Amino acid sequence: MLIDSVEWLGHSGFRVRAARTTIYIDPYRVAKDAVPADLILVTHGHYDHFSPRDIQAISHKDTWLVAPAAVSELAGGRVMSIAPGEVVEPEFAHGVSIGAVAAYNTSKRDADGKLFHAREAGGVGYDVNIRGERLYHAGDTDVIPEMDQVTGVDVALLPVSGTYVMTAEEAAEAARRIQPRLAVPMHWGEHLGTKEDADRFAELTPVPVAIMDVSS
Repeated sequence: MLIDSVEWLGHSGFRVRAARTTIYIDPYRVAKDAVPADLILVTHGHYDHFSPRDIQAISHKDTWLVAPAAVSELAGGRVMSIAPGEVVEPEFAHGVSIGAVAAYNTSKRDADGKLFHAREAGGVGYDVNIRGERLYHAGDTDVIPEMDQVTGVDVALLPVSGTYVMTAEEAAEAARRIQPRLAVPMHWGEHLGTKEDADRFAELTPVPVAIMDVSS
């Protein structure tokens, strides 16, 4: 099963083993001896999602980075820019395709009334298809209509901490809307959000939920 290939690295960071391809999503505070990445997906430019230090630590000469334009313009090495609605199929990652899904706030604002993640900023989530099984990483987002694009995915990784992203209650609504085979709460732990947020999500969510432990 796809979930058996998924490791949570804390916060919104994940590592996915896809046959011979190692994929990282939003790596942040990764271990110094972490497995090198073949493909790194970044959802947006905030420091806890786009961490150049972590990207450098897990990269080698053939590592590719996929990210929205605002991030890819700042990154070096092998980079592919992606926007909501686009799909890339890396030649070296057989059986893997990466689709970008919009990710943005509708109600989470700073003290000046500005959305933390505005739609026009171009942040994304990812619909990762691995040999026919699909993983959705929502990025930093509220419940939005674009989530209908990923209805029925095998695994949905959904933020639950509130403040900058969905609350546990809102994430449960997202899961109801998406109807994944399995939902996993993220964006909680040492950096932001609590185990109580994850537990509340599991209590409210109408689909199977796995609360993951952080992998080393």
